[in-house]
Amino acid sequence: MTPLLIRDASIHGLAGRHDVLVEDGKVTRIDAVKPGAQHPSMMGSNGPTSTVIEAEGGLLARAFVEPHLHPDKSFSLSDLPASETAGLDHFARSSRIKASFTAEQVARRARRAFDLAVANGVTRLRANIDVDSIAGLRGFEGVLRAREEMAGILDIDLVAFPQEGLGRDPAAHDLLREALKSGANHIGGWPNVEDGDQAQRAHVATVFDLAEEFDVDIDIHADCWLDERERMLEVIADETIARGFHGRVMASHCCGIECYRDDAPCVAEKVAAADVRVAVIPLNLLDGGPRGMARPHLLRKAGVEVIVGSDNLNDGWYSLGTLNPLDRIYMAVVGGGFRDDEVDAVWHMVSGGAAHALDNRDRAQASAETATDVHVGMVADLVLLGARSRVEAVSQPGGGITTIKRGRVVARRKIEERFPLSGFSKATFRAEEVTS
Repeated sequence: MTPLLIRDASIHGLAGRHDVLVEDGKVTRIDAVKPGAQHPSMMGSNGPTSTVIEAEGGLLARAFVEPHLHPDKSFSLSDLPASETAGLDHFARSSRIKASFTAEQVARRARRAFDLAVANGVTRLRANIDVDSIAGLRGFEGVLRAREEMAGILDIDLVAFPQEGLGRDPAAHDLLREALKSGANHIGGWPNVEDGDQAQRAHVATVFDLAEEFDVDIDIHADCWLDERERMLEVIADETIARGFHGRVMASHCCGIECYRDDAPCVAEKVAAADVRVAVIPLNLLDGGPRGMARPHLLRKAGVEVIVGSDNLNDGWYSLGTLNPLDRIYMAVVGGGFRDDEVDAVWHMVSGGAAHALDNRDRAQASAETATDVHVGMVADLVLLGARSRVEAVSQPGGGITTIKRGRVVARRKIEERFPLSGFSKATFRAEEVTS
């Protein structure tokens, strides 16, 4: 692999600017650049670097992670005429759309979503895929094809997700087993769609049964509405402890806890004791309002690893979406009630913290490894931004971005500023390179 030299970069946690050398897919050297001095002739172990990126003070950071996406549905909103989905609620509309899925359609749309994620600096993604009696395995097969096309560019986890339930959709059981035999490396769930508390608890138990049977981790939707009756997060924590699955469970959404009263701290402490990681979804709106942020401050105070995902992208559940981690950070700061001096904490939720949550590594190790964002010895999954700092990147989005996967540039977007007018400038956007 050709060595890569990134020159004159800003790095969070390190003063000044630095040259960074990447060899064999890892960061091997970081040298401070003295103001006004010539750049040193940095040499790799196999000779001079032949690929050089001039950062010009831009922020070099650990690449972003997308921990929660439904790529089988991405860009599917236009698959059916609006007349066929008019008047349906989001659940029914999504079901109607996915009934028409073909593996070829899903593969094409999922690849489009994956390309967009990479262009926005993402090198790791977790994909939830509907596996039920409506979609069958068509969505799973399509996303599996798209994942194969992205090999070496984007690392993708596959979650077999019974969107329609298990008690409500008994046919999903065999389909889930087939998906787990065919490449899915996580089992999903959504207990709240079942009818009544007993059926919801049975759903959770079945998900854990499948996880034990196939020795896979769990990525489960829970309490997706701002409703104090949504109570499955605590049940999931209890089941995690009872099964000894500590650190092997991700729960997403978890909006119900926002409405809990006196017992919210107790639930948060139980989630922390189970080492269940929580993915909040700040961008996804339904019925004219937000779906909630799951009290990130309360959860984090209890010791829960909280990360931030996107969820839906132009589909039957949500017509918008950008797959831009900077948008996720901005919305999480605003929606989660973070101060402007807490941007670093939220940045961690889409970067190092999200990566460690997906890898099931403990928080202490994650914190120790991310004291500086880029360090010698790390795998060179990096993103180079035009902004000079994290706050600038979040507050002034739209700048240039280069995505690096294991030391290889896989996407680059440049912005050339021209025609200064009264202190402003017009920007021209040019897609320079996308490697596939």
